[in-house]
Amino acid sequence: MFKLTKSQQYGIIVLLIIASLLTGYFVFERSKTQKNDDIVNIKSDKNLINNSNTGEPIENEKSKEIKVYVTGLVKSPGVYTMKEGDRIDDAIKLAGGPLDDADLSDINLAEKLKDEQMIKVPKIGENDVSNDKFSSSNAPNGKININTATKEELDTLPGIGEVTAQRIIDFREQHGNFQRIEDIMNVSRIGPKLFEQIKDKITVN
Repeated sequence: MFKLTKSQQYGIIVLLIIASLLTGYFVFERSKTQKNDDIVNIKSDKNLINNSNTGEPIENEKSKEIKVYVTGLVKSPGVYTMKEGDRIDDAIKLAGGPLDDADLSDINLAEKLKDEQMIKVPKIGENDVSNDKFSSSNAPNGKININTATKEELDTLPGIGEVTAQRIIDFREQHGNFQRIEDIMNVSRIGPKLFEQIKDKITVN
C-alpha cells in the first residue's frame, strides 16, 4: 500500500488550506460586487420613483420650445425661441433689454411665457396717452376711429380680437394714419370678409 511521508502529508494539507482560502476570497469578492450592483440599481429605481412622484423632468428630457414676439421699446425687437417655463423677463432680456424710456410698470415680468405670445414694452407715458384717447376716439356717429382707437376699443369690433387689434396699432405706428377705411385691409389677417363686417363701424375722421 502506498504511504505518504510526513512531509508530503504536510504539503497536501497546506495546498488544501491555500485552495480553501482562494475559493473563499473569490466567493467574497463576487458577493461584494453583486451587492454594490444591487445598491446602484436600487438608487436608480428610487430616483425614477422620486421624479415620477414629484413631477420633476427626467434627466436628458428636453423642454418644449416656444416662439414669442418681443416688440416696443427693446433694443432688438423680434421673434425669439424660448423654453416652456421661461418668464417675460427672460424674453425681454433676450431682446437686448428695455430702452431708457421704456415703461415696465404695467408688465408682469414674472409671468410665464406662452407660445405665440406678443410682449410689447411701451414708452413712458404711452398708457396715459391711450387712456386720454379712449374717451375721444369714438366719432360722433358712434363709429370707431381706427387712427386713434385704443386696443380695447378696436377689440370691440366684430371679428377683431386682442391680437388683431394690436396689429392695427402697430401698423399705424409704423406707416402712419389710415387715409381711408379700406386701408385697414393692409393689416395682416384682415381680409375682404372681415372688412365687410367692420366697414360700417369704423372711420378715419
